[in-house]
Amino acid sequence: MSSRDVGTKHENAAVDYLTQQGLTLVARNYRLRDGEIDLIMRDKNYLVFIEVKFRSNSHFAAILEQIDQRQLKRIRRSAQLFMLQHGIVEHLTACRFDVVAITGAPFQIEWLKDAF
Repeated sequence: MSSRDVGTKHENAAVDYLTQQGLTLVARNYRLRDGEIDLIMRDKNYLVFIEVKFRSNSHFAAILEQIDQRQLKRIRRSAQLFMLQHGIVEHLTACRFDVVAITGAPFQIEWLKDAF
């Protein structure tokens, strides 16, 4: 299985989990030259930009520690461009940046709201 296939499998698990929690999918794999957002979903009045992280073994570094400052900057910039491209007024729309951490098999899913 390619790394893209593995990523898609875990993103699907995240979408299923978050949909069960009441979120609605807006977009997935929003890509720009300088960044990518795995999932964009609605949670009531929030537009939520979600980074999906998978690790087969939870003994490695904590998932949040694996998101460096450069990646955070790219995700934030990509979110701004998504909003601009879709006519979403930034100061009128509540936004949040979440992380869905998936570990092991069977999957253990942890949803970190407002992670950064």
